[in-house]
Amino acid sequence: MSQQLQGKPDWPEVRERYEAFWQGEVTDRPLIKVTAPMPGSSPAETPPLDAEDLKGWFTDPDRVIPRLLRQVENTYFGGDAFPLLLPVAGNMVAIQAAYHGCPYRLMPVANSAWADPIIEDWSGRELIGHDPENWWWKASQRLLARGAEAAVGRAAVGIPDLQGDGEIVARLRGTSELAMDCIEHPDEVRRAVHEVNVAWLQYYRECNEIIHRCVPGYVDNLGVYSDRPMVTLECDFSCMISAAMFDDLFLPGIARQSEWVERTIYHLDGPGAVQHLDSLLGLGSLDGIQWQPGVAGRPMTRWIPLLKRVQEGGKVLVIGCEDWEVEVLLKELSPKGLLISTSCPTPAEADALVERAARLLAGG
Repeated sequence: MSQQLQGKPDWPEVRERYEAFWQGEVTDRPLIKVTAPMPGSSPAETPPLDAEDLKGWFTDPDRVIPRLLRQVENTYFGGDAFPLLLPVAGNMVAIQAAYHGCPYRLMPVANSAWADPIIEDWSGRELIGHDPENWWWKASQRLLARGAEAAVGRAAVGIPDLQGDGEIVARLRGTSELAMDCIEHPDEVRRAVHEVNVAWLQYYRECNEIIHRCVPGYVDNLGVYSDRPMVTLECDFSCMISAAMFDDLFLPGIARQSEWVERTIYHLDGPGAVQHLDSLLGLGSLDGIQWQPGVAGRPMTRWIPLLKRVQEGGKVLVIGCEDWEVEVLLKELSPKGLLISTSCPTPAEADALVERAARLLAGG
């Protein structure tokens, strides 16, 4: 990305803070992303309820890219927040499953997506691999290309929510079926995880190649910028199995992903995933943890002991919280390798929050 970014005049300094974050350090202040609606901004656009219209809402570049640019124009990016386009929307979760042929359903009420399983049994199944002719993959390529062209000098561009590893295997097989397979067919699970991850790496590289034709930098739906290759890893299926089973069947794949990509952050989602934290902290190639407690687990300040475990384990930490929690968290946590995301009602309040955070670091 160029040294200047429209609407973000301090972008060079922000990039330096992100680099310090990845190094587990801190520069002039903690890394804090604060967004706010611009004065007079339009209300958020709501997706259509019709299923076919919804598909176009998410996959037609002529509809998607202008909408994303309007969102950027309507948003104030305070602190270390920055304009970001996600042409393949984060709502299209685990889209790699669609690339492998799963029927992929966009759900208007939930504003999300779901992949129906296609592996009925393990005998005689086809190899799980990269499919250059898949409709969803071609749609993703078109979206990324158009988004990158439109983003030059205006925004960063993020890759799709690929996920890989056990999460995609769970979509291909079905979560309940995979849970039983972990007991009855562990070797088949290991093979499927390996095949998914090999394809994941190819999709990851090709997505970034498309983006880098127009804009540099690495980012995904987590919104953590890096000048070097980065990606968010996850396996929400892990909440359904024991720590020992996770370590045996899925942790090796996550380790490989974190070795293939220079910088990685694991998305730890919900109390049911906490049992795996020590195993993840033990991965030397994994850089960080994003803790997401879920709606029922809020506020973030409830989890300060867990957040300290992550920092004491030598990992960078990514969290989101309400604006009133920021100063409480900064008083409890180390600013080194810490990224906090929040939002405020107005740009003035966003700037004031960032200034208070800087004073806390300075001891003022």
